[in-house]
Amino acid sequence: MDKKILYLDSETKYCNYYSEIVMYLKKYSNLKHVICRNNSSQVYEEIKLFNPDLLLLGFSITDTGGKCPKFELNNIEIPIYIILNKEYDAIEKKLEWIKTIKPAKVFTVHHKEILYETITNIPFIKIMWSANELIFKRYNDIYKYDLFFSGVIRDEQNNNIRNKIYDNLHVINDYKILIKVAFFKNNKLTGKLNTFNLNEYALNINLSKIALTTTGPADLVGTRYFEIMASNKALIMCNRMSQDIYQDIVIDKFNCIMFDDENDFIKKFIYYINNEQERIQIVQNAYKYFLEKHTWRHKVKHLLNNL
Repeated sequence: MDKKILYLDSETKYCNYYSEIVMYLKKYSNLKHVICRNNSSQVYEEIKLFNPDLLLLGFSITDTGGKCPKFELNNIEIPIYIILNKEYDAIEKKLEWIKTIKPAKVFTVHHKEILYETITNIPFIKIMWSANELIFKRYNDIYKYDLFFSGVIRDEQNNNIRNKIYDNLHVINDYKILIKVAFFKNNKLTGKLNTFNLNEYALNINLSKIALTTTGPADLVGTRYFEIMASNKALIMCNRMSQDIYQDIVIDKFNCIMFDDENDFIKKFIYYINNEQERIQIVQNAYKYFLEKHTWRHKVKHLLNNL
């Protein structure tokens, strides 16, 4: 793509998958990444210096902690595009703000893009995450754990399914389980989830036969699905959701194993730990499927084609 893109963020520190999309956008387009904390004069100056074809507002602009985004843009003569973030948080305020910005399009990882488009009368395009293949990969043939369970536990995660599984892990005490979770209660995070850096996290997926992942708040499909696929080592076990939510990302018994509740999870976990060939076949399917459809190259080119 030969269009010049000015990509704006309001923060310098954010999740690795936000920075990954910037990294791959730079790889496949002429993109300048600028940190701008709601300073319109800085935006105008950057436009003057870079002379971009379009303006793309990044993830941190709508990462607002329950508040309406405050980023203001007036009299911008080039097309504006927005990447919506954290659709489970103050979505009504964000949609109202989007209507004031009047972008050409909005990108979202949420499955309700048609609803958002109807509310705002602005085109919404569904995009999706991926995984950094330099970090999430097959490191070796060694397994140390039967189950890897990591992440934030929140009540709003599909009827509190992660917490229910966590409370039932005593049933499989005889297996080797690596647990690293933090609990989100009363708007506070408790636990030491950040003990894992990104490389340690990727290695622990690689060392595990099965990795648990579930949809997040508002049924968002997170990066872990892709990170497990990219490992070519661990089997994805995830909560069963409709095709509207999972779309073409995971397919039961092809590239993942879906469970209905915490009891079904335990039952299927025991089965696939004791049926190695079936587990390996699904792992291999998932890795091949990831390479064919779900790398960052696929995701970023889809986004660029809609600019």
